[in-house]
Amino acid sequence: MEKELRFKIISEGLKNGISVTCRKYDISRTIYYRWLKRFKSQGIDGLDDKKKIFIPSNKTKKEIETHIFNLIKTYPDYGPRAIKYLLEELGHHISESAVYNVMKRNDLTNKQNRIKFSKKDVPSITQTIPALSELQSGECWIFWITDYGYFKNIGHIYAYNFFDLKSHIACSRLYNKISFANFEELLTAVALSVATSLNLKINYICLFEDRKILKHKDNVSKSKIRKTLHDHGFEIKIHFIKANEDMNQIDYLKAEYSEDCISFLMPLINEQITFTDLKLSFQNHIRNYNIHNKKQYEDVWYSPIEYHNKCTNTDLILPIWAYMDRNY
Repeated sequence: MEKELRFKIISEGLKNGISVTCRKYDISRTIYYRWLKRFKSQGIDGLDDKKKIFIPSNKTKKEIETHIFNLIKTYPDYGPRAIKYLLEELGHHISESAVYNVMKRNDLTNKQNRIKFSKKDVPSITQTIPALSELQSGECWIFWITDYGYFKNIGHIYAYNFFDLKSHIACSRLYNKISFANFEELLTAVALSVATSLNLKINYICLFEDRKILKHKDNVSKSKIRKTLHDHGFEIKIHFIKANEDMNQIDYLKAEYSEDCISFLMPLINEQITFTDLKLSFQNHIRNYNIHNKKQYEDVWYSPIEYHNKCTNTDLILPIWAYMDRNY
């Protein structure tokens, strides 16, 4: 069954009643709620058929790939055979073809590309982040995109989200397409400005492994992120969250926030208001979420901003522009 039909069934269930809708489409309530849960946590992409991810047994280990990249930076003139010999000196024995495959996947088989790669300021990539209990408020942010699907008179709706794992302060905007420019706009015009106003000490930005902004050949995008952060005075490590990481707490926080956003957006989407009006309404909702939406932190109820101020013993507020409805 296609995801568009599953979304139609979910929408009808919310509007006309779940039991009636399930009988109409001859599905069980269990299946309906399973789809609804996936939509709330992942957007319309969560309604795709689940596919098993195949990882070749002979895939080069990440540690060895890192050594290959470091050697290419140091010796950009060297081809796969020379890099293979240098790896052997480091105690890693892999075939010349395996080295070539790593180069090919990253568009580094061409000598000129390797020279350019060696000169780039690639972001600091970290394999791990501290446990959630060890993080400070504002220290670690996750980024993801929620795909709400295509709607008549509105177009395609994507929510771009930056979310602090400790305080739950959020920076979100709606866009009608996926592009690095939109990611960069949200990062610079909103997230970093909020971080500066609230004196957030951001040490980590986490992107999910199935990220839509950065593709397999993403060295250029990584360099853009690094330069953007550096230009704004931030030295931040980037972490790509992998499927095998313990994600229970992060998944819960992401799903909770996504459900809050979906609950606000769906009635407006069903009214078929213009995309411009929808963006402004969502902007106001995120403002209220950060300032007024109370949730439980350590058995006490705070809004995200209040909790951050409590953690940092400050009384900071969002920048003035955050209180105004602005087109973007």
